[in-house]
Amino acid sequence: MIFPIDFRPSIGIQVSKGIFPIINNVIGLEKHNLWGRQFTIAYALAAIWLIIAGVFMLRYFVKYQEMRRIFQKYSTEANEQYQSVLSRITQEKKIKKKIAVYQNPGITIPCAEGVFRWNIYLPDYDYSEEELYYALLHECTHFTNGDLYIKWLTQLCRCLCWWNPLVYKMQDTLEKNLEIRCDLTVTENLSQKEQLSYLGTIVKTLKNAQKKRGSGVLYGVHLADKNGEELKERFEIICKNQDKKTGRNQQKKYIGLFLVVIIFSYMFMITPAYDTPKDQIITGEGIEEMLPENTYILKEGEKYYTVHKSEIRERIEKEELPSDEVEEMQRNGFEVKENEER
Repeated sequence: MIFPIDFRPSIGIQVSKGIFPIINNVIGLEKHNLWGRQFTIAYALAAIWLIIAGVFMLRYFVKYQEMRRIFQKYSTEANEQYQSVLSRITQEKKIKKKIAVYQNPGITIPCAEGVFRWNIYLPDYDYSEEELYYALLHECTHFTNGDLYIKWLTQLCRCLCWWNPLVYKMQDTLEKNLEIRCDLTVTENLSQKEQLSYLGTIVKTLKNAQKKRGSGVLYGVHLADKNGEELKERFEIICKNQDKKTGRNQQKKYIGLFLVVIIFSYMFMITPAYDTPKDQIITGEGIEEMLPENTYILKEGEKYYTVHKSEIRERIEKEELPSDEVEEMQRNGFEVKENEER
């Protein structure tokens, strides 16, 4: 989705029948005139795509800055208890980067925010020390897992590929999976009793959020999710306590499969093929076709020549080639050589 470009070398699969060559001709080859400028439909669509993507990205950054200003305006630095618990977590997790924790009466759920500066915002609730520990641990884990960088990247994909409905589905699914991965990271070294305490913190957070609806957090990562089914799934995964080693092996398999799919997707390229117009086909005695098998391009200084092995005349024929035709012949498979080989 990010790089919809065909790189060389790739194996072209030519399609000369059906609707594909017709569509390619209408969109990519036929030229139109507007205000004295020639363009194809493909260039017009690319311009529309870039304009809309630019608008979406600008709107995203404006909203993000507005959110940060609101947070900074209505948030207060957390008290010593919060700072003490946060310091304990950073020491346990060996987090060297500074993390600031704030209280905000306008939010209902804990939130991690920031890419260059890490901030945690907590609702203005009365947490027990244990609940405070798990809430902060969850948000700190989002930082150490790099979840906010992933969310920024998926938001960028959404802006660039705004026309693709699968991107929106991908973003929703990925956010759910980030929460599940965070849960597994937090609970992987906890006892069963500690896991239940962690789950209890999530449940209490949801109950508190139901009392104060209407606040949302943009472009951060929050503790609670949107519906009960997703929460139930998270709880089931935590209780199953999946083996970490098996998870890593599966991750390697998925990464390997992903790379194979990417490589093969760029190795093959479907291209339209067109028959040469009959009025452009020259036939007659002594005329033969120049193919990559019997012809190559010779470069001598700044000049180019076609070197053709004629079977009819049984000799090598050399003819100067205009420089603007070299690239077209290369695209058709003709090789360029520096020194003549016979």
